[in-house]
Amino acid sequence: MRTRNRTMRWLFLATVVLAAGILLPVSLNREQKSVPLSQRIPNNREVVAAIRKGLREHSRQLTISFNYSGNILNELTELTEAWMEEALAETSDPTEGDYIRYQYAGYESTSRYVQTDGVYEYTVVIIPQYYTYLVQEEEVTQRIEALMAGFGFEESTSDFEKVQTIYDYVCANVRYDYVHVKHPTAALRSTAYSALKWHTATCQGYSVLLYRMLRMAGLNARIVTGSTSEDSFHAWNLVELDGQHYQLDATWDAGEESYACFLKGTADFADHVLDPQFQTADFRTAYPLARNDYKE
Repeated sequence: MRTRNRTMRWLFLATVVLAAGILLPVSLNREQKSVPLSQRIPNNREVVAAIRKGLREHSRQLTISFNYSGNILNELTELTEAWMEEALAETSDPTEGDYIRYQYAGYESTSRYVQTDGVYEYTVVIIPQYYTYLVQEEEVTQRIEALMAGFGFEESTSDFEKVQTIYDYVCANVRYDYVHVKHPTAALRSTAYSALKWHTATCQGYSVLLYRMLRMAGLNARIVTGSTSEDSFHAWNLVELDGQHYQLDATWDAGEESYACFLKGTADFADHVLDPQFQTADFRTAYPLARNDYKE
């Protein structure tokens, strides 16, 4: 038996959460080596869906096992990264996509195989790390559902009204957490749980809560990161209105009598510089940013 050295991929610091593990059977076709390994897996979509479900449910360990007639141990780290990235892709579920991406702290992974009569039996173990416990996420869901019901949105409520109502709530009820921002427990302050439970959060906590609520209102929203005139790392949001995406920064507008960062176009938001992954042609095609501020 050979075991691959442990690999790590971190996003941010966090606490580890324990939950039940899951077993994912994988079927694999042997094709040209030029084809990415994930594309050689006939049931790749089912595997990714199971990983996404495990992340949503705070599974402590994801185990993927499969047989293959060749030595591909050196490709398993790349395969694991591809699986995780696909599992974090946007869906219509408010508890998936960016919500998971910015509420978990990355993962550790190990890979190993056993060879028997020319057949290699591979096992990939993924150990995710999370900012919150599952019970805290359940409380977040309950609190947000109650808030959304209280907003009284109807079929006639415009998307702009939904955005404004949700934004008003976040800006009026969440303060920036200056006390814990450099404390070892700061990761929890980067969550929707902290924003709802203690009404304090870092910029990431603001963005995650706003994302979750906008998604629950049926709006197309994203969390983006970058730098600003005040911070080398900052998180804020995009939301789609009338076919274009506008930028929102509840962290900067919180507690202010008038908003300076509400539904901004790129022409008047130069102090917010998006990270490179949000400036690619593919991202801009999927999420075209408005040049001018939104006008109702």
